[in-house]
Amino acid sequence: MRVYDYGLFVALLFVVTSLNAQEDGPLSSSVSVELGKDSGDSKEAYLDLDLGFKNGLHLRGMLGRNRQESESEIFETQSRLAGISSDYAAPFVAGFDYEYWGNDTSLETRTRRFKLGANTDNWFLQLLYEDRQTRLYTNGNFTNRFGRVIDLPDTVDLDSEGKGLNISFYGGYPVSVSVSYIEYEYERDVTVLDKHPLLVWIFFPSSTTDMATGLEAWRRSGDIGYNFDWGTMGINGAQSESAVDKSIASTGSIYLIWEIARNWSTTFTGGESGTDSSDETVRFGRVAVTHRW
Repeated sequence: MRVYDYGLFVALLFVVTSLNAQEDGPLSSSVSVELGKDSGDSKEAYLDLDLGFKNGLHLRGMLGRNRQESESEIFETQSRLAGISSDYAAPFVAGFDYEYWGNDTSLETRTRRFKLGANTDNWFLQLLYEDRQTRLYTNGNFTNRFGRVIDLPDTVDLDSEGKGLNISFYGGYPVSVSVSYIEYEYERDVTVLDKHPLLVWIFFPSSTTDMATGLEAWRRSGDIGYNFDWGTMGINGAQSESAVDKSIASTGSIYLIWEIARNWSTTFTGGESGTDSSDETVRFGRVAVTHRW
């Protein structure tokens, strides 16, 4: 996507915001803190801030970190997101996110996400477009069998794009249902990272190739929630296919949102995940506290 395409989309976002503007509309800001841990000794923490303004405009920022410890090493990834959106509840919604994930020694992704949506009394429909750059870090150089040092580029960049759809139905209150799907296309054949293990071992550290298997060909998810006077209970399931080795990763979870007070809520989530290429299952748990004003 070219530079002026970004400008046109941002201009569209502000047009949608002005059309939906309500001078005396309520503020809808929130801040959340989430902590999580899994059976693979991985720990995560997230801070999410969403600032709502009277014209319906939202500014969002998120910081996150995942840390995995073993006897031999400590491995960390970081997440950062900055976003802007028109009123979430208005008839038409437009938004843009910039998201970073990874670390500067193995693999990094930078994603520009464009969102266009529409609300009716019972439905929400949203189209997604993602423009992503993935940077893989190499070993830098290696010595061949004849003692000659071969210099490698420090990084290899890979561009991809994703197109997706989110659909939510609220007409069956107190039950709500949401489904989503997104599919990715890569500029290069990333299956070479799986088909040529010797070359990959020469070029890339193991942490890079391990993270690269998480590059998705597609992802789909579904959620069913039941609303009570005190909060919400629900189940969530997701599947994705690796663009590298074609393995299928699956995740299932249950969650409970407890509305402690008018402006405070706590979310408890528990579940498990695994892939069809391994018998190992990882169980995880998360807790989040949200304050709204």
